Amino acid sequence: MNSTIARQEGAILVTTLIILLLLTVLATSSFQSSTMQEKMAAASAQHSIVFQTAESVVEDILNNDANFANASLTSATLDITPGFTATTLATASGTIRQRGLTNIQNGYSIVQNSGFVAYVFEVTGRGRMQRDSTIVSESNVAQGIQWVAPR
Repeated sequence: MNSTIARQEGAILVTTLIILLLLTVLATSSFQSSTMQEKMAAASAQHSIVFQTAESVVEDILNNDANFANASLTSATLDITPGFTATTLATASGTIRQRGLTNIQNGYSIVQNSGFVAYVFEVTGRGRMQRDSTIVSESNVAQGIQWVAPR
């Protein structure tokens, strides 16, 4: 009878070790999953910051008529320094480029052949987040606009 009890105690030990191994694998998998979710949430937050920065650059360029006046004098792309300070996490830059001229179309309050022309511009805002020399996240926003002015 004593030999049967000794064999059963060994079986319990092996069973317990297998259950402990399964719990360890399950816990490790859970930690890896939560770490991946944290990385995805951080990447989403970083992208949101740089996208909002790029949008702010476009709005800043559009709200300054001098940008359109300067860009209408040349066909080159003008780099614009935003009139605001970006967050400490992101850098901001923008460009404005004249894409051409178009005649005043029907529907404008200014009639055709009135000496006014519609300048077509492309405005681009850029937000970038870097860590050391590595780009972590970047976003570009482009918007087309017509600016009506005297020829």
